[in-house]
Parts: sequence; C-alpha cells; structure tokens
Amino acid sequence: MMKMKTFKICTVLCTACVLGALDNAWAEVISPQPRTQAQQENVSPARRGADGKHIEGLDEALTLQQCIDIALENSPSAIAARLAVATAEVDVSLSKSRFLPTASAGAQQGYDITKVPGSSRTDHGTTNSYVEASLTISGITDLARDVKVSKLALEQAKLSLEKTEQEIYKDIKSKFYALLSAQRAVAIRTQARDLYKDQYERTKAYYDNGLRPKVDVTTAEVNLNNEELSLIRAKNLVSTSSAQLANAMGVPAGHTLTLDDNIDESQFSITLDEAVRTAYARRPDVLSSQTGLQISRIKLSQAKAAYWPTFSFSASFGKSGDDFYLDNENTKLLASVELPLFNAFQTYNGVKQAKLSLANAVNSDRSLMNDVFLEVQSAFIKLQEAEESVPIAKLNVQKAKENLDLAQGRYNEGIGDIIELKDAEVSYTDAELSYLTARYDYATAVAELKQAMGMK
Repeated sequence: MMKMKTFKICTVLCTACVLGALDNAWAEVISPQPRTQAQQENVSPARRGADGKHIEGLDEALTLQQCIDIALENSPSAIAARLAVATAEVDVSLSKSRFLPTASAGAQQGYDITKVPGSSRTDHGTTNSYVEASLTISGITDLARDVKVSKLALEQAKLSLEKTEQEIYKDIKSKFYALLSAQRAVAIRTQARDLYKDQYERTKAYYDNGLRPKVDVTTAEVNLNNEELSLIRAKNLVSTSSAQLANAMGVPAGHTLTLDDNIDESQFSITLDEAVRTAYARRPDVLSSQTGLQISRIKLSQAKAAYWPTFSFSASFGKSGDDFYLDNENTKLLASVELPLFNAFQTYNGVKQAKLSLANAVNSDRSLMNDVFLEVQSAFIKLQEAEESVPIAKLNVQKAKENLDLAQGRYNEGIGDIIELKDAEVSYTDAELSYLTARYDYATAVAELKQAMGMK
C-alpha cells in the first residue's frame, strides 16, 4: 500500500514537472529571446516580406501583377484585414461552443500526519479522483441569435478584406503607372537634352564660321542647361515614385525598381448606369452595410425577446471515488423557465436603443449609396476625359514633330532664328510629355472606375 501511494505521489510530481516545462516552452514562444548579433547581421529589412523571407524578383523587371501579388502578401493593411477575418472565425467558434458540452477530470493525492500530546502519531493518506461531463444552455434563442450575428460579423470581415484588396489593386496600379510614366519621361527628357546639345554644338560651329551671332550660342547654351536641370528633376521623380511604389507593396526596397512597360491600354467601355448598378451589386462596403442592417435587425429582435420567458436546460454526469476507483456516480438534469416581470425599464430602453441603432444603420446605408453613386460618376467622367484626351495628345505629337523639323530646316538654312527653333523644340517635348501623361491618366482612370465599381 505504501508503494502504491509513493507511485501516485511521483506521478503527480512528474505531471507537474511536465506541465511546468510546457509552460516554459510556451513562454519562450510568446516572449522569444532577442536575436544574437550574428542573426541580426543576416537579417535585412529590405527585400524581405512580412514573413521574413526574401522576396524574389525585385531585381528583375516587375510586371503589374507581380507588384500586386507582393503587395497583397506584405501590405500591413492586407495583413490586418486577414487577421480580422481570423479573429471573426474564432468568434464564430466561440459562439457555437456554448451549445457543446464540457468535460473535465481530476485527481487529488493527500497525506496527513497528526500528532496529539498523549496520543500516538497517526498517518493518513487520501486519494480522490473524478470525471465529469456537463451541458448548460440558457436562453436558447439568444444563443442562436449570437451565432447568427457572429457569422454575419465574419461575413463583414471578409468583405472588409475584399475592399482592402481592391484598394491595394487601385493604389498599386496608380503608383505603378506613375513610376512607369516617370521613367519614360526621363527618356523623353534625355532625348530633348541630346537635341539641345546637338543644337548648341551646331550653333557654336556656325558662330566659329561667322554664320551666327554670339547671342545664338549663349541662348543655345542656356537652353541646354535648362534641359539638364529638367532631366535631373525627372530622374529624382523616378526615385521618389519608386520609393512610393515599394512602400505601397510593403517592401522598403533600397534601389530603384525596374518595371515591365507592357501595360494594358485596351479601351474600357461601359455606361454610367451599368457602372452604378455594378457598384451597388459588387462593392464590398455596400454589401457590408447591408450585412450591418441584418445585424441591427437581429439585435432589435433580441432586445424584444427580453419581454418573453427564458428557457434553460442543464445536464451533468460524473463519476468519482477513492484510490482512483470511480465507483460513485452522479447524474443531474434540470429544465427551467423564467418569466420577467419588472427590471427597471431595462428591456424597454434596450428595445428603444436597438430601434435607434437600426434607424442610424438605415441612414448610414442611404448615405453610403449616395456616396457610391457620386464616386462612380466622378470616376466615369474622369475616364471619359482621359479617353478623349489620348487621340488629341497623340495628334499634337505628330504636328509638333513636323513643326520641329521645319524649324530645324529653316534654322540650318539661315532663314529662321534660334527663338523659333527653341519654341518648336519646347512644343515637341511638351507634346510628348502630354501624350505620355494622357496615356497613363487613362490607365489610372480605368483602375479608379473599376475600384469604384467593386472590381479589381
């Protein structure tokens, strides 16, 4: 008998040691030790994603879809939205768990030593154990409503994630086109700089041969220097645009990104009525607002249910005994009903509060629908303007090039002056930049309209 008690005590102590070891391991997980210096040297914040892994392809020409994929994985807003969905899923499981039974088991090992003056010492060891299962449900209809509300909240979290992803699509597209436009603007400015340089060298040669006055050389040099400054600003804009795109992707890249310049310039045709109907049917914030109305109606019904009786049910079964022999059994069943009589007008005010909350939700939904219509309408008008600007800007490039060729010919023949040539060169460069801007404005307008419609 003494050996059995010793074995039981050792079992309890071993169990405590194992549990203590698990607690220490878990504490190390939630409170990790700081990295060593060698580990810190191997970890660089640049080119690493949210999971700490190296992001491939940042040194290559990135396509628009690659930028979007990287942003969806690493953008803090996308990660926060996914965490919100995971939290909502846990809430659903917690609300459902109130319909499930619970079970528990336990054991106790005790040892008492009693010594009373005038009596011999007594030693007494006790061992108790139990196994119990129970189920308690109070207010079944309220529990069912809680489950439904938690499911609707999960749906709202998923819609919020979808809305965040759509915003990422729009933001990445806008910044991608901005960087691509800036890089092409550098090419245009470089071409203009080379043109001014050629003009300066030709004018200087004419001056050396006595064919042009000194003022033409000075003017040509000033024009060249001004274009050099414009080229510097254009290159700086590339660096800034690259940093903004990398930040939107959630990657603090320390170098200028290289982009694949093959973009979709196909025409996007849709009427305003079709765009508005699509937005009302697909936009995540509209669907989330409608889900919020459902939640408000359920909470109103739940508040009104407080006027009605509450039904409860509980059941439990347990076994217990000494020395780990579960000889004793205990079964309990209980069903009850409770009728509210007076609770200091809490139910009345709760119903009134729920009605006001529903009215506020209805008003917010109506305001959202108006805002959606305005957003779609504004994006549609912007798209129309951009679409009409592209062919005009393209035609201006052709005409400006013809005018530049004529001005160069007149200047080379000694008929035109350097001011006329400069005006033609400025007009041609501005026309190319305007055409470039019109093209990317159209691509950006398409992205904004799609996002306003609830599309990616």
